[in-house]
Amino acid sequence: MKFIDIHSHIIFNVDDGSKSLEESLEALQQIKKIGMTDVVCTPHFCHIKLSKVDLVKKNFLELKKYAKEMGINLYLGNEILYSTKMIELLDTKKLIGLNKSKYVLLEFKRNENMPINNIVLVIEELKEKGYKPILAHPELYRNYLDIEKVKKIKDAGAMLQIDATSVLRKTRRASRKFANKLLKEKLVDIVASDTHCNKFRNYISFNKGYKRIKRKYGKEYSQIIFYENPARILGIKEK
Repeated sequence: MKFIDIHSHIIFNVDDGSKSLEESLEALQQIKKIGMTDVVCTPHFCHIKLSKVDLVKKNFLELKKYAKEMGINLYLGNEILYSTKMIELLDTKKLIGLNKSKYVLLEFKRNENMPINNIVLVIEELKEKGYKPILAHPELYRNYLDIEKVKKIKDAGAMLQIDATSVLRKTRRASRKFANKLLKEKLVDIVASDTHCNKFRNYISFNKGYKRIKRKYGKEYSQIIFYENPARILGIKEK
């Protein structure tokens, strides 16, 4: 089985993920151990944190050197918290899509409570501007744990990315239950680690999540959401 991770927080000292180069190197060791060769680094960004852009690039390039020595390809992107300035910042390249592509990893606040039609409008506006939105971890938004609401978002043109850890028991029960509903109805397009390099959100848990999803939902679907769709996003062709 091949994996590609499009959502991770392994760049050190830039957000609430890895706190040090040592933690980032430990994550790389876990990545190598499970046989993954391609990972997108997606530090958190909203418009008030643009001062960290240079630091992100510097630390990414440093980590990329270590990764290359281990046979791991790192790519840069952002996990973008929705704001009214989001599209302007994307258009001016202050924020970037996954591997500088048009694929945009979008998140909302966990307790967001805007009307679902407003979220649909956000997705539609991104699409109209030529972007390809990917909604990060819909199973974690407490006010949108409703299949019909998520279908509206998907019908508007968004891809859905769940966290591998969301199917494990340490995850909040409501989120775990909803993640399984999304998988059962095959609404999930991508499974990612969303690793924060801590005791639970890491590549060991990612691998456990993969095994559970493969066992419950089949190898073919798992291949699509863990590898084929992420490969298409990054433009990686099967060798």
